Amino acid sequence: MLQLYHFTFSHYCEKARWALDYKGIPYESRPLVPGFHMRTTLKLAPQSCVPILAGDGVVVQDSTEIISFLERTFPVSPLTPDDPDQAAEALEWEEYLDEEIGVTLRRWFYFHALPDRRRSVRFLCQGANAFQRALFGPAFPRIRQAMIEMMDVYPEPSRQAEQRLMAAFDRLDAALGRHDYLVGGQFSRADLTACALLWPFCRPGESDSQVEALLPEPVRALRARSLSRRFYTWVLDTYRRHRAESPIVRRSAAL
Repeated sequence: MLQLYHFTFSHYCEKARWALDYKGIPYESRPLVPGFHMRTTLKLAPQSCVPILAGDGVVVQDSTEIISFLERTFPVSPLTPDDPDQAAEALEWEEYLDEEIGVTLRRWFYFHALPDRRRSVRFLCQGANAFQRALFGPAFPRIRQAMIEMMDVYPEPSRQAEQRLMAAFDRLDAALGRHDYLVGGQFSRADLTACALLWPFCRPGESDSQVEALLPEPVRALRARSLSRRFYTWVLDTYRRHRAESPIVRRSAAL
């Protein structure tokens, strides 16, 4: 059986989880904890990043590569349109979203989250067991510094990331309009990517108290200002229609 090595809190990992669940592909969930994850990932793949899909003689790293692998290997419930032009458009959206929402939201979020040790540990240890939490606490200062350096979580890059994120929100609003999907009138990897990457921001299925516990105040403030925007309501609606029965949404209610 396939195994998915992932961070529970990661939006890129949610992208891979969603693709597997959408296609109905059974897999073993292997949640990892930042910092300590490298002991596992570097044994599997050239880089330390997750998600990594492994098993049945294959190892695939990176959420986009995982979706492409699943599309080739498990054609059921396709996520790439049949029409070549629409397929190219979906892939273009995916590349844009990975950079302009995936990278920017992560950098901006951690700029505000990492100074708060208690909130950061709670966020980063989602899905961790008691032993993993016990190890993570003492190691957090070193892990935090490594995250800052790796993701360039410094004031000026984070300010630029916020500007790019706002531009991506505007582009999504304009592209969606009254449409339910970004490409071809059907759910595709473009929609999955957008919604998965916005999942940590929109927090579908979570209560106000859960959001309060996980998100730093500047992120909560921007989220509150976005509640009526088209992209935000679309993410919640798409989760209800295409992801409502997923383990990640059910687990949110228990956090």
